[in-house]
Amino acid sequence: MESERRTLAVRACVACRKQKRKCTREVPECSLCSKNGRPCEYAVGSRAAPYPEGRSRVAPRIQNPTVMPLQIVDSAAEAPSSNESTAPGLLPAENHFPALFFLDSSYFQQTKSQLQMPTVELPPEFDSIDAQSNMHDVDVYFNSIHTFLPIVSKLRLYRELSAPQSCRKPDTALLLITMQLHTRSLSSDPPSRELYGFAKACCSHVERSNILSVRLLQATLLITLYEIANAIYPAAYLSVGHCARLGHAIGIHDFKRAPQMLHTPTSATELEERHRVWWAVIVLDRYVNVGGKNRPFSCDDVRPDELLPADDKHWDQGELALIQPLAVSTSTTVKICPFGRTCQASHLLSRVLRHTSDRDSDIDFRCREALQLRRTVQALAATIANESEELLEHMNDATADLPLFTATALCHSALLHLYDTYCCTENTEANQMGCENLLEMQRLAISGLKEMPNTVFLFSKRLQAVTELGGMLRMSPLVCDCLYQAAATYLWYTLETGGQDYLPMANTIKDVLGILGTRWNSAREYIAILDGYDYSGNN
Repeated sequence: MESERRTLAVRACVACRKQKRKCTREVPECSLCSKNGRPCEYAVGSRAAPYPEGRSRVAPRIQNPTVMPLQIVDSAAEAPSSNESTAPGLLPAENHFPALFFLDSSYFQQTKSQLQMPTVELPPEFDSIDAQSNMHDVDVYFNSIHTFLPIVSKLRLYRELSAPQSCRKPDTALLLITMQLHTRSLSSDPPSRELYGFAKACCSHVERSNILSVRLLQATLLITLYEIANAIYPAAYLSVGHCARLGHAIGIHDFKRAPQMLHTPTSATELEERHRVWWAVIVLDRYVNVGGKNRPFSCDDVRPDELLPADDKHWDQGELALIQPLAVSTSTTVKICPFGRTCQASHLLSRVLRHTSDRDSDIDFRCREALQLRRTVQALAATIANESEELLEHMNDATADLPLFTATALCHSALLHLYDTYCCTENTEANQMGCENLLEMQRLAISGLKEMPNTVFLFSKRLQAVTELGGMLRMSPLVCDCLYQAAATYLWYTLETGGQDYLPMANTIKDVLGILGTRWNSAREYIAILDGYDYSGNN
């Protein structure tokens, strides 16, 4: 009953704390202040929700903060102090995230505590885009980025956007802003740069408001993808690490073992969405680590029994289909959706990067692993190539294989990186020279470095054809690395041989990068690096 409830603050009042007196913590004033006739004031963030009079006074101190609304201080308490320099309108709403979730997650679960996301409103400058513009950007997004990185459920987002704009959650408004980043053409004009800064500022505001959600992680992933696509470093490298931390905090990296910050999914579509979001973290994290050697990943590899994404089309439509769940360890020849292929390719790229950074394992073991990785990546690349041909044969669309381009490019990047590691014999130590597996791997690496650039050259011609057929919006920026590696290998051969036979292929790949550079600045950066190569051998 209401008469049996009273409201207590989380901490003692200011007067009792100064005088080191035992405070009864009643709101609006404690017993001691009331008895002495002095003003009773509580620090910002000290008030708590009421609890029954008869309950233990120990348990609420731990349990109540985890279930209390995260927005309970009054407007006066929310005002920043005079020594705080926060821009007007950008101060995140004061709330009380339960530290228990991080300090002792086991006890948090034992007490069956629950987290409640704060109810806050974005400042007007972050939520001023009209609904019609929102829907247009969302439609463009789903017809472009979503085709190669499907991490946002169409059904769930469109359903959310059907509600009045006044009911829109801050993290959803943030997601819409980050979607806009990918629907604008690459430009050096101030509006493009301002939108990026605007998205970063809004993301920071939502995060400081303790709104930790799948929508926040999706938005952060889209910002990271934008930074990768436009070579905004070190921001891209740091952002993907932040994505991993957010995923770890939320718990979507391990639904069975990790503490879960979110409610239980209400549908298979929502569960699959969370699953795909974490896969996207892994894909982007591995991609940003291709060029930088010997850096640790932001997150672990998935376990062999971890499931790959379900069929893209069925998930988009929210249909329940009798589809066998496929684990990461599934054979590369089993039929899988395009995003599933991207995840498989990213997993193999991850294994290659870990392998090439390993200098502690036995040389014979490393070489046997390298030989196995080569066979596995080649098998996946061949399967993807066959699936691409089937799509083009059976669909009346000359760009039908576009969703498979990311997986193809990641396989090419993995093989080029593996071959580059083993092709140079001068790096081999004297006590390793007699290893038969090492000699075999070096032989395959040398021949592979001659074959792979030609494979990527043909791939670049396919990319060019697709862009000419109107597929630029659906093109993945993650294709750029393999193009760069192949062109750089051609130029290296030109330097080594002194001939000009490889220059035409290198220039063709650079031309394709130039086409991609009309959309992403990373392609332009790769061209600038290639233009800096000295073919004369003076370096």
